[in-house]
Amino acid sequence: MTKSDEIKELPEILPEMIVFDLDYTLWSEWIDCTYGPPYTYEEKNNSIVNHRGEVLSLFEHTTTIISTIKSFPNTKIAIASRTSTPEWYVLFSWCLQMARKALRLLRIPELDSTLEQNIDYFEIYPGSKIKHFKALSKKSGIECHKMLFFDDESRNREVTKLGAHFVQVNTRKGITPTQFMTALHNYANNTSPKQSKLEDYH
Repeated sequence: MTKSDEIKELPEILPEMIVFDLDYTLWSEWIDCTYGPPYTYEEKNNSIVNHRGEVLSLFEHTTTIISTIKSFPNTKIAIASRTSTPEWYVLFSWCLQMARKALRLLRIPELDSTLEQNIDYFEIYPGSKIKHFKALSKKSGIECHKMLFFDDESRNREVTKLGAHFVQVNTRKGITPTQFMTALHNYANNTSPKQSKLEDYH
């Protein structure tokens, strides 16, 4: 699927925010179960490696999906990730540091930029994703029912209580183009036509 094909297949109504979990959603590991930085960036595979040889890489279609969303005229991108529940604040800080360093190093080649540079909002801390989404809504001014959320854990479906649209991701594949397009069309089919349409921006 080329980028032009993806654009042609878009529904008229798009989410105002698309939210992603990190572990087993955008990349293929639980980052807080690794030894963490310092990381070395491997350009050939668009991956990062730490001093113990642990490799963290994006799922196959992550960069295509992020670059496609960046072509949408009025859609923000956010991260809502739950770190391991810490006994001490220092552990939480370490988990957050690992995630942010990875986001700064992994790249979106289609946009010649880092993954971090393409994210508008970050909510990375322990606890229910309900808390994450309330924070995203408060900071962005976007209501939760205008958000589409991709996550690998079924328990995070709880955000639908706030009106958010939830899609569970395959932990072995990440988000595929087919799943992404299906999610957009399902969102559009379950959303009021009063929301902004893609054609309004041409």
